[in-house]
Amino acid sequence: MKYVVAVSGGVDSVVLLDMLVRRGDDELVVAHFDHGIRTDSAADARFVAGLAAYYSLPFVTIREELGKGASEELARDRRYAFLRDVAAKHEARIVTAHHADDIIETIAINMIRGTGWRGMAILSTVEIVRPLLDMTKRQVRRYALERRLEWVEDSTNAETQYLRSRLRRKIAR
Repeated sequence: MKYVVAVSGGVDSVVLLDMLVRRGDDELVVAHFDHGIRTDSAADARFVAGLAAYYSLPFVTIREELGKGASEELARDRRYAFLRDVAAKHEARIVTAHHADDIIETIAINMIRGTGWRGMAILSTVEIVRPLLDMTKRQVRRYALERRLEWVEDSTNAETQYLRSRLRRKIAR
């Protein structure tokens, strides 16, 4: 099977890429979308390019200048538009590193926003493969540490501008 692997450079996507490479059954293309939200995001793109080179995989990236005030929704929409374009060009399916904790966070966010029962139907797009859904964030980090993988931390995860980041901080307490 041919997959476009969405790699941000964070621990989740680095673990996903490593697992897929170790499985060895698939043709992989590493795709990185730089939102241009952080001034240091170009360093993440360089890190992911290095990761793709390390695994001897093709690398595709794009940078957009969404700016610091960009919403989570806009960033997500632009990222998925990029991934869909890359997948179409390579006749591949998209693979993302969403894990079990992401499901819980998304349900909580949808409930906060008042989406009702439809907020429970999440991460169910058939066009996107999410092989880490049965792993928790703790398990993902353990995998990375056991294999001595390197990753980058997105500084916006520590900010309170985005609802998901605020929710993570409250849950982590």
